[in-house]
Amino acid sequence: MITIRPLAADDDLGDLIALSRAFFQEYEGHHEEFFCIGDLRDEDVVAFFRRSLDDEDGCTLIAVEGGHAVGYVTAYVREQARSYRVARVGAISGLMVRADCRRRGIAARLHAAALAFFRERGATLYTVYTATANRGALAFYARQGMAPLLTTLLGQVPADDSEGERPAPRET
Repeated sequence: MITIRPLAADDDLGDLIALSRAFFQEYEGHHEEFFCIGDLRDEDVVAFFRRSLDDEDGCTLIAVEGGHAVGYVTAYVREQARSYRVARVGAISGLMVRADCRRRGIAARLHAAALAFFRERGATLYTVYTATANRGALAFYARQGMAPLLTTLLGQVPADDSEGERPAPRET
């Protein structure tokens, strides 16, 4: 049985370290020129999750089965500048389910828990960033009712000032 709950200060973070490594490894597979999983240190992952424990407008929710975290979602709410129509907006900064536990509705339950967190903190809209090559994530978020808002483009800065050929865009 899967239980969704907030991360607790006394939780063993070993499962979250493994999940985070898998998360970034998947992203590195989509854009190896941008990410470097080899430089991800366990203490950085631990510090990231520990920060959410002390953040009133941030949280980590975990999916637990058999005493182990098999998924997580990190979410936070931020204040917008006065020029925006929406004063507070939520953001999912990471949602991951262990590969052997996928297709069981765990991601949908984590997502729903993040939405409840946003509601409690007065956010009516939320964002998620994911790689355009991550077709599974895009399909999942579309099923959750999300639609694209903007596109971030990635370009390579030439090593010199030459007007030579530009590298061909990478197909996604």
